[in-house]
Amino acid sequence: MALNCRWCAVLLVASALLNISLPAAYAADAAFFDEFGSGWESRWISSSDSKYNGKLTVESPKGLSDPALKVPSKARHYGLSTRLAKPVNPAEGLVLQYDLKLAEGLSCGGAYLKFVSAAAEFDPETLVEATPYSVMFGPDKCGSTNKVHLILKHKSPTGAVEEKHLEFPPSVNLDSGTHTYTAILNTDNTYAVLIDGEEKKTGSLFEDFKPSINPPKEIDDPEDTKPEDWVDEAKIADPEASKPEDWDEDAPREVLDEEAEKPEGWLDDEPAEIDDPEASQPEDWDEEEDGEWEPPKITNPKCTDGPGCGEWKRPTIPNPAYKGKWSAPYIDNPAYKGIWAPQKIANPDYFDDETPLSNIAPIGGVALEIWTMDEGYFFDNVLVANDADIAADHRERYTVPKQKIEAEIKAKEDAEAAEKAAAASSEDGESLADKITERFVALFDHPSLASIKAPLQPYLDQLEDSPNFIWAVIAVPALLLLLLLSSLLRPKKARKPAATPVGKAKKQDITATADDVVQQGQEGLTAAAQKTTTAARQAASNIQAAVAGDDEDEAASKAPRRRREQ
Repeated sequence: MALNCRWCAVLLVASALLNISLPAAYAADAAFFDEFGSGWESRWISSSDSKYNGKLTVESPKGLSDPALKVPSKARHYGLSTRLAKPVNPAEGLVLQYDLKLAEGLSCGGAYLKFVSAAAEFDPETLVEATPYSVMFGPDKCGSTNKVHLILKHKSPTGAVEEKHLEFPPSVNLDSGTHTYTAILNTDNTYAVLIDGEEKKTGSLFEDFKPSINPPKEIDDPEDTKPEDWVDEAKIADPEASKPEDWDEDAPREVLDEEAEKPEGWLDDEPAEIDDPEASQPEDWDEEEDGEWEPPKITNPKCTDGPGCGEWKRPTIPNPAYKGKWSAPYIDNPAYKGIWAPQKIANPDYFDDETPLSNIAPIGGVALEIWTMDEGYFFDNVLVANDADIAADHRERYTVPKQKIEAEIKAKEDAEAAEKAAAASSEDGESLADKITERFVALFDHPSLASIKAPLQPYLDQLEDSPNFIWAVIAVPALLLLLLLSSLLRPKKARKPAATPVGKAKKQDITATADDVVQQGQEGLTAAAQKTTTAARQAASNIQAAVAGDDEDEAASKAPRRRREQ
């Protein structure tokens, strides 16, 4: 608990003579200041209420030496408070400030402080949510809510106490660094909310809080009701208007352009696409397995060089006769009386408080009374004063040095992370290529591939010397495999008249025998084996091309299309 300031001078002299340092809560230039140093547990008391199942601790954040009050666990209610040695009167001007570090982020929870109203009966051990406070200030976020609260408990001349919320408050800084939050209530009835010494929101106590500090002089008469014959419609459809006789509601929005002419040289008989004259049937094409070969299509060059091909059609243009659905025009409503509103009467609860800070109860304590789904909040350097210069001086003295250290740590960590990522990317890329190449080459040690390993050995040796070429080797067989699977999944023609293909049997409603199915399966496996051998030979050819650095041809764009049997 902070000492009464009348002893501050004595303590300062004594500390100077004895060469000792004072606890931060005893700072002479602020009504209250605590940096959670030695003896903090004797100043801050946990509530005994069973609701508060979280226990706050004090420790230094990572990379910093100064201790801070920490929220150690998520999904907990926390209740901790301290009494001020002497109440602070907001009527003299009020400055509230503290540091907050969201080391693990802020997803859903409060990170604000309640500045408890001075009362003889206030006991930190009995702190509950309903304990009266004068000001609540600080970050709060959950879902779409993201704001720095500034709530004043204002007492009207009638004795009623009402919360006044700052409208459109600033947003919370959600990074993991330390930030200083400051609220300033000035005696000229203005306010300011600062983050790291920078003004984020300023204005008038009378204009920016809701409900307003002073209620309106007049209010709507609660007993006034809208007459039954009141007419709200300013405009009505002209009852005397009628659709013109020449109005054609069925006229289309667009019509053919009768003045358009077919361009000279239009090629009516030329198709838009033609067979690729440079394509040729692959040597391994089997019409019984693959169907009739058809060359791929390309854009007809005559169409691109000339005005166009195919059947010429007239373009459409907006229909000059189009008017759409007819409706009566609107005219002024002769019965219109205006927008109805209840009559105003004098507000029986009206008052004019010209000095609202004098009707905010003096502050006698500081409380951290929150619920949060997060952990790793660090509170530090809590200050209550009457002078904004004191708060600015404390921020420069206690907070800015920490922020500089954090900035250095972050810059170092970012540089190390970037360097590590770059090294890992390079190392992983090379090792992955090496591993794939090693396994690919090892495949040819299998006895079944011994016959093709000998002619491929020079290319396998070159591939081991340049493992990054494996990516080119992988791409080609993958494409061939897709083509192979596509071929196998298509219906097959029968090789022998005696056996009815399963697909044809289904079309003709003929029940295929089990022998037919087995025979077709064996034929399919034989064809697959032949395709695999062809793919291996093609892969060897592509390895040679990749190592030699030859340009890839345009075979992919001219790949033949297999026609599906209907």
